[in-house]
Amino acid sequence: MDLLQMENIITSQLSIRVPRLLNGRYPNISFVNEISDKTPSFPNVYIHELEPSEVGNSLENQEINAIRDTIQIEVSTNTNKSDARVVINACIEAMKRLSYSIIMFPLYDKQNNVHRFIIRARRIISSGDKF
Repeated sequence: MDLLQMENIITSQLSIRVPRLLNGRYPNISFVNEISDKTPSFPNVYIHELEPSEVGNSLENQEINAIRDTIQIEVSTNTNKSDARVVINACIEAMKRLSYSIIMFPLYDKQNNVHRFIIRARRIISSGDKF
């Protein structure tokens, strides 16, 4: 596993798992891991990796054996708070199924009629782990 590509791996995993959990309720849901100037499709799920750190060093310290990975997920929608909550709850369930611990529970914000929930999840991932 490429431990330096976890943001892309998690984005891919969530873009498959979350729509299944939502049973097609939001057909235009989008998953991104880059900020863009384009107008987002709502609901929008922004996945961002926060400063991973190396753990489990060997005495030789020649390779990365594992990382402590922290992922921040921001769900935004222009409909209502309830829709944003439904999507963030599906994201939490998907992250739990990927063995992440939720370290920051949903934080709500509303600006310019855009409802947003933010969570953070963390786990240690070894080079031999598979998703």
